[in-house]
Amino acid sequence: MRRIALVLLLAAAAWAEEASLADRVKAVLPRPDEERWLSIPWRRDLLSAREEAEKAGKPLFLWIMDGDPLGCT
Repeated sequence: MRRIALVLLLAAAAWAEEASLADRVKAVLPRPDEERWLSIPWRRDLLSAREEAEKAGKPLFLWIMDGDPLGCT
């Protein structure tokens, strides 16, 4: 068990030396291609969205969920 802990500690220390803070932050932030959902013109009012979809001849996509958005129910 101590050997595993030592190996993990050495690996973490080597990674910390190679990567700067900016590199680590960049690694966890979403890339622009992962945020394309933000460009969708989401609607909160169902009735106006339905009317808009009907006028445009497009289907209506409903995103429905129950509970806390963070999954803490």
